[in-house]
Amino acid sequence: MLDLLRQFLRAEGVEQASARLLVAVSGGSDSLALLHMLCTLHRAGGPTPIVAHLDHGLRGAESAADADFVAATATAWGVRAIVGRAHLPPGTTPAEARTARYTFLATTALAEHVDAVLVAHQADDQAETVLMHLLRGAGPAGLRGMRARVEWSEWAAALIESGQAPPHGPPLLRPLLTVSRSELAAYCAAHQLTPRDDPTNRNLHYVRARIRHVLLPQLASENPQITAALTRTARICAEDYDFIQTMLADQWPNLIVEQQSDKVVFERAALMSIHPALRRYALRRAIAELGAEEPGLAHLDAALHLIGGQSGRSTQIAPQVTLVCDQQTVTLHLPSALPPPAPQLTTPVTLPDRGIVPLANDWQCIVQDHPPAHPDRWWLGLAQRPSAPLQLRPRRPGDRMRPAGAPGRRRLQDVFVDLRVPRMLRAAWPILTTVDDQILWVVGLRVAAGVAASEPNQATMWIGIVHSATTRQE
Repeated sequence: MLDLLRQFLRAEGVEQASARLLVAVSGGSDSLALLHMLCTLHRAGGPTPIVAHLDHGLRGAESAADADFVAATATAWGVRAIVGRAHLPPGTTPAEARTARYTFLATTALAEHVDAVLVAHQADDQAETVLMHLLRGAGPAGLRGMRARVEWSEWAAALIESGQAPPHGPPLLRPLLTVSRSELAAYCAAHQLTPRDDPTNRNLHYVRARIRHVLLPQLASENPQITAALTRTARICAEDYDFIQTMLADQWPNLIVEQQSDKVVFERAALMSIHPALRRYALRRAIAELGAEEPGLAHLDAALHLIGGQSGRSTQIAPQVTLVCDQQTVTLHLPSALPPPAPQLTTPVTLPDRGIVPLANDWQCIVQDHPPAHPDRWWLGLAQRPSAPLQLRPRRPGDRMRPAGAPGRRRLQDVFVDLRVPRMLRAAWPILTTVDDQILWVVGLRVAAGVAASEPNQATMWIGIVHSATTRQE
């Protein structure tokens, strides 16, 4: 086992004496065995371990005793121990405790200038994680379980996003994922170590405890090698996931029209041309690059359905991330990337064959023959050039239109309600019409049937509504 750890550290480039490793030690058998092995390697000229322990304060005197035990053990073994105290309130969930623990590890790692942070998750923990994700309906990303190496940008993402941590820091390493719980317990016994016991691990109120003490034993009666089988599944899914990410990286430049810190714009046709599975991962990557939380499968599937449907629709795909599907593009954006509301019209405006018409509040209407570089929902390419001037006007009582892709005529009021346009904006929302008042376009929202060109290069005229704060004009 010691050789396995040495090989792992060598592969990660942190086996040398100058390396500083922050080791998360709870006092249980897994982390105690890991610390003992690291101390053994250190005495033989290996890296320097530094112990990190967080007392969550959830078990009163028991958790305080755990902290004292870890500190005393570190002192006895000749290494430094950094003990933090969180004072979490009663009823704190395991997920909340984990967040506090990893926040402590991240801040301590930065303060100590370590080369890596080590945690003692082992093969049985991996099997439990895979099974937990399987029960939730995860795909390859979830079924890979825990990874042996997680970069700082991922495991400290919450701190980075909140401005509490820099964008670069040490990786999180799990050197024991191929070692079983029983092997680590045997190591402790062989070296006369006396680990602490956390009764929370047996509390069947928690999902992981039920998986560990109820579900896995039942599965083991069918397959005694269930832990090995689940860890093998994790390895296979990890390899598949890496392959998918490689394919996506190759396709990414062909999919992206524009990418900024607060928005990612896909070319809709390119996105639709790739396999649905890869399309899902493209959305996941875009959300990750916006710094948002991982979306659920239901939100992803709803977004994929929207992308394959009508233009001009939007949905919230993840917390703080909105997906907008236009005729030519699919945009994922944070609230900071929202364009100003559409111009509010109080009187009709006649449009020229070509040119720019100023509108209120720094908006303008552009009429041109050539397509813009990046046509979004604020641009309309007409299939036929009108025989008479068009006009922009506000909504009128009784307005109806025949939306593209929808059966029959619809009241404009219903269109606004369906799209959740704020009530205060509806009356003066710009509407593009013909001289005989046929509605062609509810600007930025809905196009009438037969109006839009099927391809950008087939449009006879382009009409765009552009704000000075945006870059829609080309």
